[in-house]
Amino acid sequence: MEYAIETFNLTKKFIPPGGFSGLLHPLKKKEVIALDNVNLKIRRGDLFGILGPNGAGKTTLIKVLCTLVLPTSGTAYVNGYEVTKEEEGVKASIGLVASEERSFYWRLTGRQNMIFFASLHNFSSASVAQKRVNDVLNFVGLEDKADDKFYSYSTGMKQKMAIARGLLNEPEILLMDEPTKSLDPSAAQNLRAFIKERLVKEQGKTVFLSTHHLEEAEQICDRIAIINRGTFKAYGTLNELRDMIEKREIYAIKVKNLSNSVLDQLRDLNGVIEFSTHASSDAVTLDIQLSNTESVLPRIIAMIVNTGGQIHACSTKEIVINDIFSQLIYE
Repeated sequence: MEYAIETFNLTKKFIPPGGFSGLLHPLKKKEVIALDNVNLKIRRGDLFGILGPNGAGKTTLIKVLCTLVLPTSGTAYVNGYEVTKEEEGVKASIGLVASEERSFYWRLTGRQNMIFFASLHNFSSASVAQKRVNDVLNFVGLEDKADDKFYSYSTGMKQKMAIARGLLNEPEILLMDEPTKSLDPSAAQNLRAFIKERLVKEQGKTVFLSTHHLEEAEQICDRIAIINRGTFKAYGTLNELRDMIEKREIYAIKVKNLSNSVLDQLRDLNGVIEFSTHASSDAVTLDIQLSNTESVLPRIIAMIVNTGGQIHACSTKEIVINDIFSQLIYE
């Protein structure tokens, strides 16, 4: 089986609390479309990232894949099991890792929490469950802190506990809903490395990662989907996403003796899409995104030189995930 997750025209509609249409139709309830004909295929062993603003449908999609929410129409397969008809097979195949700490018992130790959650998986004996708990605590690096109270853990340790809990049933697929959401930059970076190196490369897990951190998806994901208002705008590798958007060139031009009046003229120049500056001790670097390099770049260079500016470097910049996201979501 090539794909770990497949969805076909997956749609989810719901009526929010108090969701009435207004004065014209006071008794008619207004539907919200959380997912709109989502078609997706995720290969086994991939680290797949789904990006989107708040309310885009990321968490709803995860809930459907976990069988926590039924789709309105369409269907989804997880590890070959259909989510509405083969719930037990789906649950045996997945581990869910959320950023919600309140689902743990704060006055129990880490080990006691894990033993409780292991009891929900129907291990054949208490000794087998205990061994599995020890294995996952060791795997995430918390064996030395396992007998400390959960409330004493740092945010990063709590998130590792969430991963350990998601691994208890030895799932082939991990669904991770914004796992670095509350972490400081250093802890977030460590967790990203753990997901990429240990879970995917070492253990061969398929990871479905929901995030709103653009750089996170760019850094660790094999493939990325961009979703907005329940609709997939694009998905593929980073290079494939670059090919989908309108071609725009981004240049970094390092200039000395550049006047402020010329800066204003460059910002307003027809064909300049984005414009920013970065000053150093002896020069200014212009980051300029152009709609048409052949016609606009020579004019920029002429304006700089003709007003006494000295160009010391001019190079192209690679399109990053921020540029792709902005064009697909906001334009």
